[in-house]
Amino acid sequence: MRYILSGGGTGGHIYPALAIISEIKKRNKDAEILYVGKKGSLEEELVTKEGIKFSPIEVKGLPRKKINKDTVVTLMALLKGLRQCEKIIKEFKPDVVIGTGGYVCAPILLKAQQKKILTVIQEQNAYPGKTNRILSKKADLVAVNFEEAKKYLKYKKMIVTGNPIRDDFNHVDREKARKSLGIKDKEKFVLSFGGSGGQESTNEAIIGILKGEYKRDFKLYHVTGKDHYQGFMKAIDGIDLENVNIVDYSNNVPELIMASDLVIASSSAMTLAEISAVGVANILIPKAYTAGNHQVYNANSYKDKKASYVILEEDLNSDMLYNNIEDILKDNKKREEMANNVLKLGNKNAVKNLVDGIELLINERTESKRKI
Repeated sequence: MRYILSGGGTGGHIYPALAIISEIKKRNKDAEILYVGKKGSLEEELVTKEGIKFSPIEVKGLPRKKINKDTVVTLMALLKGLRQCEKIIKEFKPDVVIGTGGYVCAPILLKAQQKKILTVIQEQNAYPGKTNRILSKKADLVAVNFEEAKKYLKYKKMIVTGNPIRDDFNHVDREKARKSLGIKDKEKFVLSFGGSGGQESTNEAIIGILKGEYKRDFKLYHVTGKDHYQGFMKAIDGIDLENVNIVDYSNNVPELIMASDLVIASSSAMTLAEISAVGVANILIPKAYTAGNHQVYNANSYKDKKASYVILEEDLNSDMLYNNIEDILKDNKKREEMANNVLKLGNKNAVKNLVDGIELLINERTESKRKI
């Protein structure tokens, strides 16, 4: 069986694809897999690191403002990308093409749909992105993370699976994680991060807490994002960082989340799936500039189920963030209730359910061909 996967731009689109690939390989060691993405991108870096065959294409995202010269450049790139995908499909001959979102997957899915090849869309957010809203109409299967996403999509067949996450989350133990990170038994551990690229508003609020006259009776581990690290460290130069770890990036997110008493994070679908897999109290700070404001939709879905505190970026400041941290850490009952509520929203079997759906789709296509 031959599979093409595509999705990119952020880890939120790439990691679900990698989780799907891992599950396919577990079931079928002979499966042939090709990842299609943008040349020189994050998806190329992460995919090739996993030893997965990668085919680069040229593609650009549509400008969000009115039509201008950038629109023409984007359309020219799309046409070139479609020609490249025509060649990829002709040579690879996939049985199914799976897209996990981001504009990068548009050309390969469009071309596959034109050629009547099975296509699957995996949508992570409560408010679907533009690419998936368009492609879902002709997709053979749409898999969603949030029930709320259904009303924004047109589809032939849909399943609610949850968001596929890395298998690492099934092999992390809280006690071992805390011991590995040097966290004492009764010590409260707070993890703060803003996705793979960091979050400027959260960085500024954390800087204010570190520089201000706040009583920090908890251990803080903050991830700035690579582009923000130097500026962050310059801003806190000379500040006492006892019980504080500042890093630019971490590949150790499963262990960090498992060890946490509280997580402060943006509300990307991937982050929500990860904290839900563990079950941990959290403060969500949705990024205001995301397409369709989807992070606010994600965060409100969790807030409505009493699984998260939510602070909008426009309201965020050091006082508000610190007060929310203290409110959660000092109330064990509230923290436990929140952790239980968020755990109910998780689904560790998401990737298994999704690949079950893909296999059923392939079997149905094979059976229909036999009857003809």
